[in-house]
Amino acid sequence: MAAKKRLAAYYAIYEQVYENPGIPLYEIAQNTKIPRSTVSRYLAEMYASSVLKGPMIFLRPAHNYWNNVHFLTFENPLTVYRRIKGFPYIISRNLSSGAWNLLLVCERIVNFSQLKGFTSSFFGGIKGVTHIPKVRFLEWDQSMKHMHQLLSCPKEKSTLYREGPPICWNNKEWTLYQSLKWNTRVHTVPVLKECNIRYEHYKTWVTQLPCHADISTAFYPHGVDQYFSVDFLFHTHHHTQLADILGMLPATSVFFSVGDYLFARVSFLDKNQEQDLYTFIYQLGEYGFYTHFHSAAVLSPSVI
Repeated sequence: MAAKKRLAAYYAIYEQVYENPGIPLYEIAQNTKIPRSTVSRYLAEMYASSVLKGPMIFLRPAHNYWNNVHFLTFENPLTVYRRIKGFPYIISRNLSSGAWNLLLVCERIVNFSQLKGFTSSFFGGIKGVTHIPKVRFLEWDQSMKHMHQLLSCPKEKSTLYREGPPICWNNKEWTLYQSLKWNTRVHTVPVLKECNIRYEHYKTWVTQLPCHADISTAFYPHGVDQYFSVDFLFHTHHHTQLADILGMLPATSVFFSVGDYLFARVSFLDKNQEQDLYTFIYQLGEYGFYTHFHSAAVLSPSVI
């Protein structure tokens, strides 16, 4: 009972941070009716156990800034995964097992075919902004019930891809982004001091940030290390609806559009949930939410 009560408090705090990434502790306490000292302690626990990730900054593509995503296969993916750590222009790297075995997000087009053991470029293209829906349910069965209710909904064409205005940042503003992109709630004074940036400059930058980026918080009720994750690549014209439906799972799901494809990273705790998930995925196909899909198990996840 105590664990269930704590999880409910964790979720209440997560909701506040998801809706307002910069919300101060006293407002969280007021809105949730949880004592401020408890809010502070629980937030620290949530970060320490990876129940909470972020708030994270995800830049939207613009005519002067975009990312490319590469779904690749190698004979020796683990060796390549280790070798490319720290490569310039690589934003994130994921080791996988399935239709592809290496998933990379880069700040520019990179030719990976020259790397030893390269087999094929399974898929790739310009990546849309990372979309993280709010977790709405904590129980698997409750989530699946609501997801099944949406199977017969009318379908509309949609994409998650949208461009923002040009990003005309100077070096200090890009430094702020690099320093804060994985958690905008970190104490900013040490960051500003280390980067030699005035608080007024930071305040202007962070106020204008929503014009260029989505700021999202991830929530894994049992801690991210307890989950198994699978990446799906759906060929579909119903990106928003698919993301809305799969986003009902009781841990953060991650989505982005690449042309006519929707990328989805979803998580589950055990074999029974995995079977439920794949059965539901096939039902989505029967109801016409996609024409075909490919998938790969995530072996070394990073935020994408």
